Amino acid sequence: MPGGILLSWKMGAMECSLCHNSVIGDTEEVILALGIVLGYMGLLYFGAVIVPGIGLSGQLLSHVPGNFLDWAHAPGYGILALLLTRGLQRRAWPLAYALPVAAAAAFVFGLWTEVFQGSIQGRESNVDDLVVDAIGISFAAMLMLSATVRNRITAICS
Repeated sequence: MPGGILLSWKMGAMECSLCHNSVIGDTEEVILALGIVLGYMGLLYFGAVIVPGIGLSGQLLSHVPGNFLDWAHAPGYGILALLLTRGLQRRAWPLAYALPVAAAAAFVFGLWTEVFQGSIQGRESNVDDLVVDAIGISFAAMLMLSATVRNRITAICS
């Protein structure tokens, strides 16, 4: 097809002839990346259901200062946005599409965990936690965008 993008199968991966990027990687790589993201989401979920003062994890949680726990959402959801963005980029999504989709997915997951957290006795949902989630996601997005801009400037100047 003249002027079009040709997709071809090579060595167990589908490649795009226009940009020479792998579109579909090896199955093991996809499973590993999915396992990392889902495992991390499981850790965030586990943190949302811990009730301070109940059980071993709850006893440990009760010794952590409240301000630290409030702001722990920012790096937690920022890392989730980073993992999701990198996962989409490895699937040949450009950063312009991967970043907003990953940020939205991380925020929706944060919203879902807050709603679920409100249904657990001894825990409550809090809009402030969602704001801190959004701050962490935004900070991660700015870091990824600044790295892209820095790389482009370096490429132009060299």
